[in-house]
Amino acid sequence: MKSITGIILAGGLSSRMGQDKGLIQYKGRTLLEYCINALKPMCSEIIISSNNLEYEQFGFRVIADVYQKVGPIGGLYSALAEAGNEDVIVCPCDMPFITTELFDKLLNEKGENKAAIAVSAINKIYPTLGYYHKSCLPVILQFIEQGQYKLQLLIKELKAQTILIEDDKSLLNFNSPEDLI
Repeated sequence: MKSITGIILAGGLSSRMGQDKGLIQYKGRTLLEYCINALKPMCSEIIISSNNLEYEQFGFRVIADVYQKVGPIGGLYSALAEAGNEDVIVCPCDMPFITTELFDKLLNEKGENKAAIAVSAINKIYPTLGYYHKSCLPVILQFIEQGQYKLQLLIKELKAQTILIEDDKSLLNFNSPEDLI
């Protein structure tokens, strides 16, 4: 097992889903458990980024947002600041088809970059699915303090490496009750 922290972003408002996405059952498991299972083989630490203490039932640290109502950048900042390792893999809680192999690919292809994110074959960028080195914290904090919460702009500033994920199924996420069907 490597010295890598896995962060699962589970702090979203889930407005389209109508309930906390990570706790939704899909084929006998919560969406969060799919992420945990993909991260476990490679991470020495897993952190759940959420303001919902219900996530403590999974046995991992739950880190609340230091900066409230700023979106995923707030969860990324808060959990990254608490990570016990310099190397961190981040994923959203709503991707049940995520795999350990996808995370391996991100790590193997990131090179010397301080940030690397997944991109699909149709060039859709996934800034909440990737690698962030702990040294990114000052830039993330600067963005938050300036009121700039868009991850798309953050990854440009960090000069994040984009890594093509050809298996589009692993990138599917659930945003609404219809997606579960």
